[in-house]
Amino acid sequence: PDRYPARRPASAAGLRDKIRLVREAYEAAKGYDPRIAKVKAYYSDSLRHMCVANSEGLLARDVRPMVKLVCVAISEKDGQRESGYWGGGGRVGLEYFRGTMTPRRIGEEAAREAVTLLGAVPAPAGEMPIVLAPGHSGVLIHEAVGHLVEADFNRKRTSVFWDKMGKRVGSELVTIYDDPTLPSLRGSYALDDEGTAPRKTLLIEKGVLRGLLQDRLSARLMKGAALTGHGRRQDYSHWPIPRMANTYIAAGGEAPEDIVRSVDKGFYVASLSGGQVEDSGKFTFSVTLGYLIEGGRLTAPVKQATLIGTNIDILKKIDRVGGDLAFGLPTGTCSKDGQDVPVTDGCPTLRIAGMTVGGTS
Repeated sequence: PDRYPARRPASAAGLRDKIRLVREAYEAAKGYDPRIAKVKAYYSDSLRHMCVANSEGLLARDVRPMVKLVCVAISEKDGQRESGYWGGGGRVGLEYFRGTMTPRRIGEEAAREAVTLLGAVPAPAGEMPIVLAPGHSGVLIHEAVGHLVEADFNRKRTSVFWDKMGKRVGSELVTIYDDPTLPSLRGSYALDDEGTAPRKTLLIEKGVLRGLLQDRLSARLMKGAALTGHGRRQDYSHWPIPRMANTYIAAGGEAPEDIVRSVDKGFYVASLSGGQVEDSGKFTFSVTLGYLIEGGRLTAPVKQATLIGTNIDILKKIDRVGGDLAFGLPTGTCSKDGQDVPVTDGCPTLRIAGMTVGGTS
């Protein structure tokens, strides 16, 4: 199957075409609002040739394209400065930027976020219902859950999930997969870095832990566990280790607007930046942009909020799941043991019954 559909490969396109993409994103952001003071737009592409040979007679090859266009906009008003970020790409060709994710949209979305944050109010503090937006909020699942189902952490017993196979770790509404076989996504591949064909791997099924992400070493040491095709490495100079690819919570059946309407007073997370997760499962995440929920409606934008919790507690408190599964911006990179690999994460609209928000209001 073709994991890398590209009608117009970046490797065959001229430099002028690529510069045009950058210029379109830049001009769209710069012209969005007079309060946009500075814009950076940049483009990159690569074509990686991977070959694996081992003493078992395996000889496998893969050629992996990657494209990325990103825009960062800085807004300014009365001495206050805010930034917005947006991007697009993946294992695609340049035709991708003539679809729904055009350079104009990338520039305007970056500028919109930067301008919106100028009017944001201080974050509330305390425990409250949380609604996570589809797509970009998937980074919470990646960080708070994904690393804990990587097999090496489990065989070393450093993951809180190491002894929970077949046991309930979350709400019945929570089903989580990692699927490197999805076409075009940043975390997709035809073969992992050990030459194993990847497969869609069920990690949590209706709240019950069902699987782990395996490389060859962990599968062998864990007494014949099945390979899942998740042995990845940054490049040939690093050891392959179990890594995520495209991790997501499966869609539910609720309308997103009904989920928001179900909250009288709470917090809506539109986008998250990075987070920190301890081996114990405790985590903190920074919210790039959020909104107050008042009377079942989104009201004032919010900045400088932090989400605080533990993974199992949060998984068990997910009580509403939307049918609008989406994936986050296709620009993400995951770091582990000094190695960076491209990944994608996703989720539908989710409601968490109660979660601690760190803020100043």
